Amino acid sequence: MIRSNIPNEPLALWASRFSMFSLALILVVFLLHRLGILGTPVAMTATGVAFGCAGLGILIGLVAWISVWTRGRKGAGRVAVGILGGGLLWAWPLASMPTYMALPPINDVTTDIANPPRLVALAKERPAGARSVAYVGERYARHQQTAYPDLRTLVVDRSAEEVFEYARLTASGRKGLGWKVVAMEPPTLRPPKPGIIEATTRTTIIGFTDDVVIRVTGNESEARLDIRSASRYGRHDFGTNASRIRRFIRELQARLDASPPGALIAARAAAASRAAAANRANPKSPLPAGAKRPVERASDAKGAKAKGDAGKDVKKAGQKS
Repeated sequence: MIRSNIPNEPLALWASRFSMFSLALILVVFLLHRLGILGTPVAMTATGVAFGCAGLGILIGLVAWISVWTRGRKGAGRVAVGILGGGLLWAWPLASMPTYMALPPINDVTTDIANPPRLVALAKERPAGARSVAYVGERYARHQQTAYPDLRTLVVDRSAEEVFEYARLTASGRKGLGWKVVAMEPPTLRPPKPGIIEATTRTTIIGFTDDVVIRVTGNESEARLDIRSASRYGRHDFGTNASRIRRFIRELQARLDASPPGALIAARAAAASRAAAANRANPKSPLPAGAKRPVERASDAKGAKAKGDAGKDVKKAGQKS
């Protein structure tokens, strides 16, 4: 009877509502953004709203807790939900604070700070509101040299063509990193032209889209590979782009170490030779991806017809004789 007469603390209800709403909102936003249904600018705005509601739930919960404690009102359970729920959401950015303070506030990292690879095809892919594809320059270069001094141009004693093929397989091959290649152009020696691979990749949890460009230059005996990884949104990448570059170089180096020089090019030439031989034996057999059947010219057809007519005339002459 006495317990039923104890009034409820109204702020306790609102504390729990704000916190539970923030948790539900952040989960829905992350899910929709990961599936590609929600755009990044809208997702970032909704995430800010979620953190604001969580903070409000914590503040209201603290005020409600004082009222419950001093006035003896009911609602301690809802107060706990409000404070713990909001605190659970805010634990994520607070846990990332040491990383934020230790790493530089940059979101564009490259192995060649003097002449970084350019984003050309991906410049057209970036949506409205994304940051510019232009490299910031001296400020980013200075921060990168201090935080990531290990990121340098990779020099390999292989041909530029071979290193380019290994880079392509590392980025998007069946057993590669799974990046989505948007544009690709192999290197040429005459005239000298670098090989370019432009690709996109997404972060694991939230699904932010980042852009990557790989540049391969060199000759038949030496290749130089540079890579650049840039975020489309945000001012701080928490070391994501540098980690992505390190992982790519490790994977590429492992592939190069596991195969002798020229093995990949020789294997590709042998496969092309087998495909050509199979096509000659069976013109209707399926060709490998990218291969084309030889086009029969009109002059060749006329020549074949003339040979056939000559053969018929010789056969008829033999029968008459």
